[in-house]
Parts: sequence; C-alpha cells; structure tokens
Amino acid sequence: MVRWFLRRKVKATEKFLGVPADETRYILRHSVKALLAYGSLQKISRYHGPLSANVYYTAKVAAYRQEDCGSCLQITVNLARKEGVSAELLRGLVAGRKEILPEPLREVYQFAEEQANRVDNPELRERLRQRYGDHGLIALALAITSAGTFPTLKRALGFATSCSRVQVEI
Repeated sequence: MVRWFLRRKVKATEKFLGVPADETRYILRHSVKALLAYGSLQKISRYHGPLSANVYYTAKVAAYRQEDCGSCLQITVNLARKEGVSAELLRGLVAGRKEILPEPLREVYQFAEEQANRVDNPELRERLRQRYGDHGLIALALAITSAGTFPTLKRALGFATSCSRVQVEI
C-alpha cells in the first residue's frame, strides 16, 4: 500500500517537474527508507530563504551548468518558470551569458559558478553577504550545494543525463 501511494506521488512529481524521475523510481523499488531520506534532500534543494526567485535561480542554474546534469538543469528551469522567472533571463543563464545580467545577478552567477568548481572568493562572498544578509548567503550556499547533490546521486546510480538540450518554455 505504501509503495503504491509513493509510486503515485512520484508520477505526480514527474508531471510537476516536467522530466522523468527514473532514479526516484529506482530508489523506491529498492528501499522505501532510502526514498524517504532522498525526499529530505528535496526540502533543502528548494529553500529560498529571503532571496528573490531571480537571485535564487541564478545561483541554481549557474551551479547546475557546472555539474553537467541536463535533467537537473531542466527541472530547475521548469521550477523557475513556475515561480515567475522570465524566459529571457533563463535563456541567458542557461547559455552562460553573464554579460547580459545586471551586476547583482552577475555576482551571484559568478559566486555559484566558482563555488561549484571549488574556487573560493572571500571578497565576493562578503559582497553577497552585505547585499543579502547572512540568511541570504546561507540560502545561496544551500542552492549551490544541492545543485551538486542530485547530479552526483544520478551519476552514482547510472541515471545522469548530460548534454541534453534544455527547453525554456514561455
């Protein structure tokens, strides 16, 4: 009964996210406990804190581009559109066109990109802390961290899809 309910929930999640969740179905087939633990990661991955959707998704897209997980990036784009981020901004982010971003978003993009590549930039971190506060910096850190978690899990389980074309719906 529990698995039946969870399968329905996975199917609804796939519809909401706009991509297949093969790795989630795999986890469910083998361990309900593992699926419940995996579900905890979802809360972390969607935590915005005080950040606007534009700031939050700029960080997410920049970090996911470094992780090379096409389906994860697609999910992020789909969620960003649902939260009102413009298609124009998302197309620029997905293409890595930092030069078109206003300065505050360019700094967020740079910070997320550098952190995803294990490059520390204390001066930029401090500027972001001044702009968004400690709570905002924590939200950025969680966005960047979670962008590494899901691609790693998918790769480890054999479900990663890289080099897939990301669609930005209008």
